[in-house]
Amino acid sequence: MGELKKRIKAGYKNINNSLSSLITDIKNIKNIGFNLVWERNKSKILIMFISIIAIFIFLISNLSSSKEEVLSKFESYLINGNSSMLSHYVKVENEKIPSNELQPLIDVYDKDEIRIRKIVNELRKSGKSGNFTLESRKGFLKEKYYIDINTVNVNFITNINGVDIEFSNKRFNLIDKAEFDVIPGSYTVLYSYKTEYGCISDSKILNLIEDETVEIAIDGNYITLYSNFDDAKVFINDIDTELEVNDIKNYGPFPKDKDIKIYLEREFPWGTIRSEELLISNEQYIKLDINMVNDELNNIIDEIVNKFYLSSFEALNSKDKSLISGATEEVREMVYSYINEKTFLLSNNYEITDLNVEIEKSDFKYEDNIYKVSLVTKIDYSVYKKLLPFVKNSNENSFILNLEYENEDFIIKGIQKIDI
Repeated sequence: MGELKKRIKAGYKNINNSLSSLITDIKNIKNIGFNLVWERNKSKILIMFISIIAIFIFLISNLSSSKEEVLSKFESYLINGNSSMLSHYVKVENEKIPSNELQPLIDVYDKDEIRIRKIVNELRKSGKSGNFTLESRKGFLKEKYYIDINTVNVNFITNINGVDIEFSNKRFNLIDKAEFDVIPGSYTVLYSYKTEYGCISDSKILNLIEDETVEIAIDGNYITLYSNFDDAKVFINDIDTELEVNDIKNYGPFPKDKDIKIYLEREFPWGTIRSEELLISNEQYIKLDINMVNDELNNIIDEIVNKFYLSSFEALNSKDKSLISGATEEVREMVYSYINEKTFLLSNNYEITDLNVEIEKSDFKYEDNIYKVSLVTKIDYSVYKKLLPFVKNSNENSFILNLEYENEDFIIKGIQKIDI
């Protein structure tokens, strides 16, 4: 054993001395010339050259992966989620790619050993499995195998233009549709849409194994508005939308996490009237009416009713129906039939003692582009003979007056007595 060690030591010393003398000659090649260096070290140079060729062949041989080795490594690194090592054994559309771009592929299989081994077995048998194909090319000494990955096509569509999207390493504004070829995998899509009332943001997970069309639907509130006045202006968050009620059909989207207020305004002959204010919530259909009655309308109605009854009683006392104001001829006739009491000897006198318009029992509406009012009125009056004014007969009656607005004024077009 001691003798062997001595020989190894001596051999190592000889090699070292030989290399040292070769290096020295190479350093002095300018002084001693190439021919002399070659003559002195011919055998050494040939041995080194052959050694380098042998090492090169050995490395090439080891770097040229066999079919089974590639399949084994592909399976192992995909199961273990090692994108860095996996990138040495795969290509995408026959092109090398950075290892970080393989992460979606790893994510979509999520270390599912059964699925991955099934793919590898199919590759082993037929050379193809879904998006994967076992490919080879001629190497220096033998064939080099790799797994080629076919891309999948993803087509984004939307029913609302202007959606900002982040997908894979892409950022874009979606108008109608956008199409991309990507590595099969699991991707997170972030999307947002800016509205006048706030931003609507959301995300979704896409597991892309085959070509797919993805609809980006903005998850906001959409409303359809109804009102007793379809031509009323719509205000949202105190801003005039420049739209009317009949324009608000499936209107939106509105952010679900923000308080959005809506109200109506409309011009009436007696002034601008605003509806109550509502919060837009998750209700798709909103009923928002305007109460057309304001103080100005009440004053107009009071004035018309007072003039009507005063003129009616003046007409009864004067026996001249034409004195009744603000009413149609038909109404004038009916006033007589309701109030006038026939007499044989002395004529009657009629005197109003109390008049009340019961607004809370009345009805105001807008039909066929006409403002209509059904007023409940209560009147107390006395009937007496002109020659016997101290003998009075008291009466109390209630009437419904039907008014319609035309030619910038209300006209009484109907009267109906109510039995109390």
